Amino acid sequence: MPHQKITQALVDGLPFQDSGTHWIHDTDLAGFNLSVGRRTKTYYAAGEAGGRFIRVKIGRADVTKANEACAVARDILLPEIRRGVDPRAKQLGDDDRTYARIMAGIREARPEDLSDQAARRIIKGKAKRRADELTVGQVWKMYEEHKRASILEEKGPEKARRAEQHIVQQCRYLGGADSYGKDGPYAATREWPGGWWSRPITSITPELCSQTWRNLTRTRGRRTAQMFFMAVQVLFNYAVAKKEVPVTAHPMVIDAAGDGIGLPKGWQSLRAQNAVERISDIRAWWRQVDKLTVIPKSALKVALLTGMRPSEVLAMRWDQVDLDAGKVWFGMTKTTDYREVALSSWSVAQLKRLESMTGRQEFVFTGPTGGRLTTLPTITRGEDRWTPKQCRKEWQTVAVELGVSDTQRLSQVGKGLGGTDGHYVVTPDLRSTVQQVADEIMRRVEGAAT
Repeated sequence: MPHQKITQALVDGLPFQDSGTHWIHDTDLAGFNLSVGRRTKTYYAAGEAGGRFIRVKIGRADVTKANEACAVARDILLPEIRRGVDPRAKQLGDDDRTYARIMAGIREARPEDLSDQAARRIIKGKAKRRADELTVGQVWKMYEEHKRASILEEKGPEKARRAEQHIVQQCRYLGGADSYGKDGPYAATREWPGGWWSRPITSITPELCSQTWRNLTRTRGRRTAQMFFMAVQVLFNYAVAKKEVPVTAHPMVIDAAGDGIGLPKGWQSLRAQNAVERISDIRAWWRQVDKLTVIPKSALKVALLTGMRPSEVLAMRWDQVDLDAGKVWFGMTKTTDYREVALSSWSVAQLKRLESMTGRQEFVFTGPTGGRLTTLPTITRGEDRWTPKQCRKEWQTVAVELGVSDTQRLSQVGKGLGGTDGHYVVTPDLRSTVQQVADEIMRRVEGAAT
């Protein structure tokens, strides 16, 4: 199922199939598809709603132009599908004449069946929105539709369900949730008790961002402020990409790219910056870890020397570990589907030692009852407190200090994939890189027990 931009030139140039059906998914509009059979080429709108897959026929390519079919899918069918409504079963009333004509035209898609006004609005696309009337909530709803459909189309239902939690939480930060606690929505003020949700998007100025950052940091904590502005960043990235934030005389935007759109002035300086949470004393950390029992001790050391997430370390299974090849693989992680993690000679030795002491069970790191270990401990020494996540941050920081490329570093920690060859992901061999980082970490440990 190739992904290509569906244009009239592409449709006209595609040959009919000798057998079966060839499907093409549009890269610009997730859910807009073209099927090529032995005699016909047909446009469809498709998506998942309420746990079921819905596909609606738009019309034949010999009757309908590609841009007209795309407009019907974008403006009429896909929004209905994403709301859980099957357009084929929608009951139409007297006030739905335009919609009824579109649905009647789904089988024929003849633009002359529509009034001139409806044709301009529906077939040629939505009317251009006025930036000063567009609210944060309206842009977010458009982003939600786009994000859900694109993840479903590209990564499948499982990833879409997992991404849904992040989308809902980000919507809550911006003020789009149904209910809040006694403190009300984040960034709520007397003028705007609903937070930023109903604010015009042109009112999001650098001054407002700076003031909101200070207020949230003081009243709800730095982490909440960071999460809030991560949602704002997602919102504006989408708005700019879809040209929903035009450059006008309003002082909030600058035409940095020269294409008539732009981000708020000073946007780069408004991004929340996370301080790097390193292990302040790696040798002391290592000696404290050595006081633990063998299983959590081994798990923490493997986490430090590989850069894996704590959840990935806990999920390691023996049938996913190849000590001879020096790697471990996962079927699905937080940000990717299949990925491999390279192991250094230090980690291989640690796992072999663990195997000789505990044997091979289903999980590498087991709990008291024989199932998987559920948590990794936080290491303390006096006032020092080091969480399991800091192992991953320490590995990345050491890798940067050694000059490891961003591509290799991100691939090892699961934030980027390797290259692609056809339909397959080519995972680079990172063993030498991981060995280099592990050797440097062990040098800093200065001979503590391994």
